Amino acid sequence: MNFFKHLKPKNEKIQVNLGIKELKKTLDSRGKNFHFKWLSENSFIISLNFSFGSNLLFDVNYANTKSDINAEGKIAELNDSESTIILKTKSKYWLTFILLLPVLVLFFELTFDLGIPFPFFFVFPIAYVILINFIKTEDEKLINKFKEHLKKEINNALQQSI
Repeated sequence: MNFFKHLKPKNEKIQVNLGIKELKKTLDSRGKNFHFKWLSENSFIISLNFSFGSNLLFDVNYANTKSDINAEGKIAELNDSESTIILKTKSKYWLTFILLLPVLVLFFELTFDLGIPFPFFFVFPIAYVILINFIKTEDEKLINKFKEHLKKEINNALQQSI
């Protein structure tokens, strides 16, 4: 088992049956339940409107996102009627710093005999696992909201063209 596999950025490839102009129009539509912002001609960023942990713990201001749970997207046209979207979530390697604190405290405990109870050393690794799982589900929630919105808007566009 790779203990740090959840820290890597997640890549999601979505292929749609729309040209790039129609896809951009679809992405610009209203009624999203996530934050969306264009970064350049063919790249954008999405984030959850609110994420309990990241909104309260971090100063979130990357590309004016609403939370620290975000993904960058790039669109590319395959042909006139097909495009692809590649979503990439943020890496979470910074979470390993949570594991450094118990190692540091253990060093001081062994060096200076501070009397820290043994169960204390398990608090941070358990918090690490809980935090990683929470962030993973938030990332999946963001990507699922994006896919649902995209599917709904494409279906609406198809129904209007009929």
